[in-house]
Amino acid sequence: MIRTVICSVLTLGACLNPVPTRGADALSEADKAAEHLLWAVGGRPAWARVTNTVLYSDQYRQSDGTAVGAVSTLDYDRSRLRIDLTGLHLEQVRIIDSEGDHSWRRNQDGRLAKVAEDPLARDLRRYTAHVYRTLQRIAVRDPKLRLATGRKGSLEVFEGGTRIAWYQLDARGEPYAMGAHDDDVGVICGPWQLEGRGIRYPLWVSRPDGSWRAMLKSLAVNTQVDEQLFALPRGAEQ
Repeated sequence: MIRTVICSVLTLGACLNPVPTRGADALSEADKAAEHLLWAVGGRPAWARVTNTVLYSDQYRQSDGTAVGAVSTLDYDRSRLRIDLTGLHLEQVRIIDSEGDHSWRRNQDGRLAKVAEDPLARDLRRYTAHVYRTLQRIAVRDPKLRLATGRKGSLEVFEGGTRIAWYQLDARGEPYAMGAHDDDVGVICGPWQLEGRGIRYPLWVSRPDGSWRAMLKSLAVNTQVDEQLFALPRGAEQ
């Protein structure tokens, strides 16, 4: 009878305090940091559902005392990005498309031109390391990515043998600094309170020295993407 009671108590204790699964034990510090980060900025499910974003911001540069309005349209499904910049005597459009031949820009003088090969390679490299796109790839558990912990405790993201992004997290899991590739300076960012369909962006981002700053105004998520936004317009140089 005593043995039966003891066995019952041990069984109950196992139910109340289940042994962690091997999967939970296998989580690395980087995996735990990624979970912490995703939940702090809206949650893995919300980020995994993102197919495109349209971000409106006002940007300021040390070399220019006037604000520049920026609209960034990021298409996750087709790996392409459109950036529209408007300001005093400024109207620029830039398309970055993973298919290359569809990449073009409108210069300050209004002339349309296809993006040359070297700038295109640079832009595509920048796109692959886009800090918000990388969050979505982490959320869907992109098998091409590898997570690691940096020397200063940052969450680092690798594709192949190349670091493509890094995030420095506060106690809540929110990034307060982030960057791409070999840029160890990156940007600092404010509270992640700009929300769209459950995901959150920071209210502001800035280079640490203040030479470039941006106030994020609004965020649209999973909108209807107009193909004309990314089409090569008539008049562009061939």
